[in-house]
Amino acid sequence: MIPRSNLRSALPFTIVVASALVVLAAGPVAAQDPQMNFFLALEGPSWGADRPALEVSDRHCYDLAYARGFGHLTWRAYLDGNPTDGEGGQRARERIGRGPWYNYYGVLIAESVTQLHSDDNNLWQESAVTAAGEPAPEGAIEFPWGSELDGGDFSRNGPFLCFGIPG
Repeated sequence: MIPRSNLRSALPFTIVVASALVVLAAGPVAAQDPQMNFFLALEGPSWGADRPALEVSDRHCYDLAYARGFGHLTWRAYLDGNPTDGEGGQRARERIGRGPWYNYYGVLIAESVTQLHSDDNNLWQESAVTAAGEPAPEGAIEFPWGSELDGGDFSRNGPFLCFGIPG
């Protein structure tokens, strides 16, 4: 049996160790680049069919990122707003911030919106990985998406791109 005086002196140490473990668990996982602010969502959310597409898809991006330690960013699905949902006028390219964007492995996807929407981007089958660093199954996606990567051809069902914005 451990004397009570020993338990009392060990309590602060136990609290510090437990707190450190919680903080470590909340950060990016090993091998994941801490700059990650871009990933591919292979499937859309399985909930929220009765709610606006952008609201639900943005939340889905957040949920996927949060599980990987990136809940500190504001996540946006690369989708245009739907006037039927009251989200008209929102264009995908205007919702994702200014860049730069990095994938799970720290690979630069694009430095700016202009580069993202040009032939100079680094968006290709191998660089568009999930929040867990997994590649898209062969044939699951085609590049480039949409007529000018404008988000108009995406749907909340996925696949779609997720972009993290600081703040």
